[in-house]
Amino acid sequence: MMLLSLLLAAAPPLILEPDTEAANRLHPRRVTASSFLENGWNTYEQNYLPLYIADEDPATAWVEGIKGRGEGESLEWWGPALTKAKRYRLFLRNGYQKSAKLFRANARPRKVRFEPLVQGETGAQTTGTPLEVELKDVQGWQEVRLPVPAKVEGVRLTLVTTYPGSKYEDTCLSDLRVYVEGEDPYRPEAEAAAYEKVRAFALERKQAAMRNDTQANVAWAPRFEAETLWSQTRAWARETPVQMLARFPDADAHRAALAVAREAAALFQEVDLESSASAAQTSWTRVSTTDDGAQRASARTALSIVNDEGLVEAAGLLHLDDASFSEDGSAQERLRESLELARENEAHANKACIEACAERSEGEAYGCESECENAPSVGAANKAIQELELQLQGGEFVQGSATEPSALLRGLARESGNREVRRTFRQSLIRYTGKKASAVLVAEDRGGILNVHVLEWAKVGGKERIASITAFRVILGSLTVVRYRPAT
Repeated sequence: MMLLSLLLAAAPPLILEPDTEAANRLHPRRVTASSFLENGWNTYEQNYLPLYIADEDPATAWVEGIKGRGEGESLEWWGPALTKAKRYRLFLRNGYQKSAKLFRANARPRKVRFEPLVQGETGAQTTGTPLEVELKDVQGWQEVRLPVPAKVEGVRLTLVTTYPGSKYEDTCLSDLRVYVEGEDPYRPEAEAAAYEKVRAFALERKQAAMRNDTQANVAWAPRFEAETLWSQTRAWARETPVQMLARFPDADAHRAALAVAREAAALFQEVDLESSASAAQTSWTRVSTTDDGAQRASARTALSIVNDEGLVEAAGLLHLDDASFSEDGSAQERLRESLELARENEAHANKACIEACAERSEGEAYGCESECENAPSVGAANKAIQELELQLQGGEFVQGSATEPSALLRGLARESGNREVRRTFRQSLIRYTGKKASAVLVAEDRGGILNVHVLEWAKVGGKERIASITAFRVILGSLTVVRYRPAT
């Protein structure tokens, strides 16, 4: 058993604003919790969600959701996967710091346990040495320094003891900032993109509050719970989605869902946008879609345990009454014009670089071409070309008419990687049965990653609701079947 480091004598110092010195700021890719408070006190559901600890707003907070003061409840913060980390520097705003009155009215964490995390095949796994700290019962920032192993992806905060509130038993935490000290290359653009997702989430929830989400046809459960039905690890081989799904057994627990998943995979094999014979490019209708940002915000919370951004991004398209499609035949022509201009810019940047190089060498241009291949101006122009080429390859297509599609295919280029940045191509295929999605297939990394989510629906309070999601997951040779159901 790992030794538990105790830091009870020296409480964290109070800080007006974090001073991070040489540490680098990290933003979460997702935040989950064992529970959170669900009510409509502020005119809409899900006011006290886990992700609110990352929105930089002391007027929002994560609030645990069990009876009593929530001792034993936990919060998990997941960031980029690191391989050369040394220490997390954690800054917390304890309690509900919207006002001094609400700070005292609600319970606050007192003694908390921090545990470094990595993502295992079956979920979160603790790593390194846990640390227990007693927080001060004051407003403002407090710092905790947590040594972590070189390989780390996140941190779990568990409530051990709490300070009682004068009016409410709910235990609150307004904010948690995470910085890292280590030798991993820092990617500020990736962290900025991660924070933008958090900021957009908070904005979408505020907009949902104003309209009370009354127009959406899908009512999201507050959160889902996972049950692993089957798993197996094999040597990785590059295979088609149909070949991958052939590896899953026809077990009673998921036989019906597997049949639906295999139908989706067979369709995807015909329309794969990375194939030169893609039926989507030739016979499907190219469209632009409009979906509901508030649906994505609700889904990001409900589906946080699923950990598949492709499914979250499709949330507003799962019911055809919530989505709209418009034919967009001019998209390709606009992209080709942009690509031609980008190639002209690259040629101009390369010519200017070679001329400047030759001038420095008194008219001798030997070696300038290879030098200019790595010039920032040429590199930026080349990156723009690559992005446009991927956009030309991708786009959105519907099978059938734009008013009554039977399937939607979306191809999207994106940056990925935590240390070495690379461009990948993600495709999402949604199959509809009537107006509701029956399967969502998400594929990327040319056979390395595949998720096929089979959806079952129910009607609750006059609105459609996802009753279960059976996910068939393939990640570099690891095969898993997981069933997600709304938490009770």
